[in-house]
Amino acid sequence: MQHCRKAIIGGTGVGSLANLKGPFIVETTYGNVETYRFTLAEEEILFLPRHGKAHNTPPHAINYRAQMKALQQEGITHIYALLTSGSMDESITEGSIVVIEDFLDFTTGRSKTFYDGHDNKVAHVDMSDPYCGNLRSLFIQVAEEAGTPIHTNGVYVCTEGPRFEGKTEIAMFQKCGGTLVGMTGIPEMFLAKEQGMCYAAIGLISNMACGLKGENLAHIDHGQRIAQAKESALQIISNIFKTKQLTQDHCGCSNAVLHL
Repeated sequence: MQHCRKAIIGGTGVGSLANLKGPFIVETTYGNVETYRFTLAEEEILFLPRHGKAHNTPPHAINYRAQMKALQQEGITHIYALLTSGSMDESITEGSIVVIEDFLDFTTGRSKTFYDGHDNKVAHVDMSDPYCGNLRSLFIQVAEEAGTPIHTNGVYVCTEGPRFEGKTEIAMFQKCGGTLVGMTGIPEMFLAKEQGMCYAAIGLISNMACGLKGENLAHIDHGQRIAQAKESALQIISNIFKTKQLTQDHCGCSNAVLHL
């Protein structure tokens, strides 16, 4: 089977796409992963539903290392990840699309690295440009060409889940500089960087964070709230994959690991 080079990772509300083929099982040393494929301009694109196609794996229980190792084994070099998120910035409302630039990690119980010492090797990973600058720039450029409104410079706060955050936690995250909050973007990005893959994350805003509107976040349809944003973001990504030549010559993603 021919290896894919480009991938889309979907989350809540983006668990499936039209005309998917699969599942294709990828065996890794960290576990097996179900992947899917679709054809875009005669090219096979890999689709990974991080929660599973039936959305039956909660954020804190996702086998992130298996998933990202599977993408690396499949030959993936460029990834756009969609992250259904809450907004902590009142100017970024429900249904918005946010290009994520930086992060704050508040997860606690996840395996966050392939360099865990099991092989007696020490490595450190550069985080000066955590989300591929080239993929981010292309997304912004193509969105502007299409006239699709987006927000840039998002700072993504990742929490452990599966509970939502409390009002005082959100206030703290805001003071730390966070603008959107979710439960799945970390360690996904770390692991992609360790594997030398270009990874960009796009936030789809389903709600205002706890305390901003006073609504019960368990009583809203998060998938419905992001429906239009999902379609717009996927159209932008599709246009990039179809029309832009993607290389790793314009970023440092393939050379971000310091081996000691």
